Amino acid sequence: MTERRRGPMAALMLLTLVLTGCSADVSPAPTKEEPLPEVSIENYGDVTAKLDYDHAVAETPASALSLSSPDYVVRVLHAIATVANTCMVERGFEATADDKDWSPFIPEEDRTYGIWSVTYASKYGVSPSPEDGPAPVDVISMGVEQSKAYAGCATKAQESLMDELLFSQDVNIDAQIRNRASDLTTASEEGKKAKLDWQACMEESGIVLDPADGRPVQQYQEQGKEAEIGAIVIEAECARSTGAVQTLYDIQARYEAALIDSKSAQVASFIAKRDAAIEVFDKVISG
Repeated sequence: MTERRRGPMAALMLLTLVLTGCSADVSPAPTKEEPLPEVSIENYGDVTAKLDYDHAVAETPASALSLSSPDYVVRVLHAIATVANTCMVERGFEATADDKDWSPFIPEEDRTYGIWSVTYASKYGVSPSPEDGPAPVDVISMGVEQSKAYAGCATKAQESLMDELLFSQDVNIDAQIRNRASDLTTASEEGKKAKLDWQACMEESGIVLDPADGRPVQQYQEQGKEAEIGAIVIEAECARSTGAVQTLYDIQARYEAALIDSKSAQVASFIAKRDAAIEVFDKVISG
C-alpha cells in the first residue's frame, strides 16, 4: 500500500527540494512523543470526511492542523524566498520572489488506503501526479552561477527561520493524530469490510491482487503503461462505486476528532506555536 504521511521534517525536506531543486541533508531534532490515549468514536457518528475525487484529497479534522496544507506551505516558501531575495541582491543578482505565483497549490494525492482518483489513474497509473504540490524554483533557467547563488541563499534563508520551521518537532501532534487515526481505521471492523468490498469489486472486474496489500499486482506495471493504467483505473473506480474510500476516510475523520478532543490542551499549544510561526512568516513577507 502506498502511504502519504508527512510530518514537519518531511515537509522541510520538500521545501528544500522546491527552493533549490536538489537534495538536502536535514537532521531532525529528537521528538518527544507520548502514546496517544485509547479513544471511542461512538459519539462521533456525525463527523465525516470531505473528498475531492479528482485530486484524491481528503479533508478531515486533522487537516486544519497539517503543516503540509497548501496555505501553510506556500506561506513558508514565500517567506524563505523573500529572505533569499536580499541575499541574491547582495550577490549582484535580481530579486525573483515577487515574480512567482504564491497561490495555494493542489495538495498531494492521498494514497493512505489506495489509489482513488480516476482522473489521475487514467493519466499516470501508479505514478504520482506532476500536477500536485508546489512548483519548484526553475534553477535551470537561472543558469550556473545564479542557481549556485540561489541554492546558498535559500539554505541561509531556511537557517534564519529554523525555529519557526521546526517548532513542532518536540511534540509532533498533528502527524501523531493522523497516523494513529489511520492505523485505527485500518484495524477497525468497518474499515476492514470497506477494504474487502473494494478488493472484491476489483476482482469481479478481473484484476489480480497482491495478497500482501490487496492492491493490483506489480506485474501490471511490468506489462507496460497501458496494462498498468487499466488496472489502476479499476482500483480507483471501485474505491468510489463501492463507497469504500468514503467509509475509510469517514472512520479516520471520527478517530481524528476523538483524538483531537482527547489531547485538547496539547493541540491548543500546537496551534498557538503554529500561529506564532505564521506571524513571523507574514512579517518577513511584508518586509
